Amino acid sequence: MVFNQVRQGRISDNIVNQIKDAILTGIYKTGDRLPSESELKKLFNVSRVPLREALRSLQEMGFITIRPGVLGGAFVAQMGIKSVSDPLSSMLQLGNIKMSEIWEFRILIEPGISRLAAERRSDLDIKQIEDAISVREKAMKDGRTPVISNIDFHQAVARAAKNPIAVMVLDALAGVLLGELRKFSFSMEDHKSMIKLHRNIFECIKKKDTERIGGLMQLHLIDMEKRLGI
Repeated sequence: MVFNQVRQGRISDNIVNQIKDAILTGIYKTGDRLPSESELKKLFNVSRVPLREALRSLQEMGFITIRPGVLGGAFVAQMGIKSVSDPLSSMLQLGNIKMSEIWEFRILIEPGISRLAAERRSDLDIKQIEDAISVREKAMKDGRTPVISNIDFHQAVARAAKNPIAVMVLDALAGVLLGELRKFSFSMEDHKSMIKLHRNIFECIKKKDTERIGGLMQLHLIDMEKRLGI
């Protein structure tokens, strides 16, 4: 048995400690789905309230991510993301770092990450990158201006690179940029230009074109920098 029934102490804390230990000892690895809520209730012999409180705490600590829907549930997160993104977010809010410095960093590292993605990508990576593009393309076809509030396309490219540090850094930056990008308003022409560059980068990854992709990613990020005015 991985988990034991909760018999003493604060119930939610006990659940947190057991699940955290199971993750840290490798019983559950990054990307693994934890047992369903109903299964966990039986395993711990607890009610829904303390279990949900424990799962929220684990999500806030960065150990799990909770996804909604039929195929959702609690999944083991890429460790270390919150320990990177939280200090970055605080520094950005306090003015200790600037958006221009974050973008400068992205221009330095993402062309290299994209080259690794073109070299190492799998068929699943291709699907996930294309899905990230398709969400925005669909919005435009429906006559809606896509809301840019994340860097999901860039995160998918990082996953294709098969380097855990690249994934952690891009996921951390996504957390930092989540609120910042919502402050900007892009025209339909802006979106068309961005999607076109995303498509060009995607085609390079699909064709394993490691020669062109770095320059295209740099061009895209510099173009975004100008549109954001940072």
